[in-house]
Amino acid sequence: MKLSVKTRFDVGRNGVKALKVILILLGCLIIYFEWISYHLLPLSWPSTSMLETLYPALRVHTDRASKEQKVLRILLVADPQIQGFRDEPPGVLGVITRWDADRYLSKTYSLIYQHIDPHLVIFLGDLLDEGSTASERDYEVYADRFRRLFPLHGSKVLYVAGDNDIGGEGAEVVTSTNIDRFRKNFPTAVDGFWNTSLHLFEVNTLTNAVSNSIDVTSTPDHKLPRMLFSHMPLLRGYPDPFVEKVLNDFQPALIISAHTHKASMSQRSLSSTAYAQVTAGHRSDFAVFQLNPNPVNVQEIVVPTCSYRMGVAEIGYGVAIIDLTAYRLFYSVFWTPSRYGQLACELWALCAVAGFVLIFVVKQNYKLVYWKATKMFR
Repeated sequence: MKLSVKTRFDVGRNGVKALKVILILLGCLIIYFEWISYHLLPLSWPSTSMLETLYPALRVHTDRASKEQKVLRILLVADPQIQGFRDEPPGVLGVITRWDADRYLSKTYSLIYQHIDPHLVIFLGDLLDEGSTASERDYEVYADRFRRLFPLHGSKVLYVAGDNDIGGEGAEVVTSTNIDRFRKNFPTAVDGFWNTSLHLFEVNTLTNAVSNSIDVTSTPDHKLPRMLFSHMPLLRGYPDPFVEKVLNDFQPALIISAHTHKASMSQRSLSSTAYAQVTAGHRSDFAVFQLNPNPVNVQEIVVPTCSYRMGVAEIGYGVAIIDLTAYRLFYSVFWTPSRYGQLACELWALCAVAGFVLIFVVKQNYKLVYWKATKMFR
């Protein structure tokens, strides 16, 4: 069999054309996963306009500068746990993993922030992965990185301390040094128009302390609905004396917590210490909670992690919209893409392209050797 020069070059040109098509498809795939898919996210999130249709008196998106504020918009950020230097791979690989995790958090937070325009942003603990063990120098770097990833743009903020921030995980001791360092770098500022309609309290089961985000006296006003924010869920596990005292003293209309990395909702009677019923978090639409100043039952929302590095399949941000005139809270999770799924698809595509290139080169070299050999023995 003789392979003509024309045939050889036709095969080569066809292979190059096929490679160009494959590279274009790979480029399109990467552009979709890295940019387009994020900008399509709002189409999959629950519609706030539907709430205004169902509740005609509700106006979700009033201007933050308006003096007539009847709706409070809250963005709930759970367990971002930005990666540090010690527990990540050394060298270039560690730089890449931190960069990709930071980029994902920054991009998803920015999109949801613009979509909701919250009056209040609440970080539900575990802000830093190495917050309780970092040196002073590293901690300052982490805190600065965190603020750049999660800008507030004028929103009020509540920072709840988690076990990765101040200690308390396993046998790790919570120290006053870690607590002071956290408060210094992440000061809470939540005074706003909602003060006369709602009371917000931070509960820390790691230190057995309650701080009133509005009044330093930490005395609950039972004429107004009370909401508790905690890193650790309060209605799970064996009854804890501190938690039971908090529930009896404050009688919260709703608890919002994090830590488990998975979305769920719980409910139990205030007069009972029986295990709470745990249900899966809502996949779509808004769940409605009535904020009763004198509740019979207590309910708890557990917000999922917003970081793909926590190893769970479903990640997102909690969004709460509170109608202050009717004491009604609407809650939903705004889900974000599976980053590991995206990276797996991109890696598979890159391997496919590399395989095609390898086969193409080997095949072309084989044909070239065959053509030279047949030419020598003519």
